Amino acid sequence: MGFLDKLLSGGTRKIISNVVDRVADAAKDAVSDLNGGTASLKSASADGEGDCHGSAAVVENRIFSIFTEHFSDCELRQNVSASGIGSSVPWQYTYGVYRGGQAIAMINILENPNDYRQKIVLQSKQACADCGIGYVHFLLRLPNRSSYILQQLQNIIPM
Repeated sequence: MGFLDKLLSGGTRKIISNVVDRVADAAKDAVSDLNGGTASLKSASADGEGDCHGSAAVVENRIFSIFTEHFSDCELRQNVSASGIGSSVPWQYTYGVYRGGQAIAMINILENPNDYRQKIVLQSKQACADCGIGYVHFLLRLPNRSSYILQQLQNIIPM
């Protein structure tokens, strides 16, 4: 420590301390500004629609609205068993999308942040792929704006 003590004399220590304090204050201000900016971004998007973190009811309402407006030729069924698409996976999809009585896509609304990594969820996704059926899940920890939901559904539902 003798070498460092000599290298970092009282004046040098004071300068380093001031620099560290300024950096810490700047970081605190940046985080504060970021939190304020995030709060305003969360309250409304460009289309005036707010986020729906943690609200399954809001996501479901948005899905229903999107189906009414954009996929009127499809039927949306709730709580569809994986056995309904010929899979042996013991899973129940939140929604099934049907056209002409045929399943064309499955939708899961996942409540817990890590649900998408669970083996059973991955198997349910693979079951859809094996049957040539589209699959998407929506995580409640994410904003799930209507524009995002529409985009994801357009990606999996054949026109």
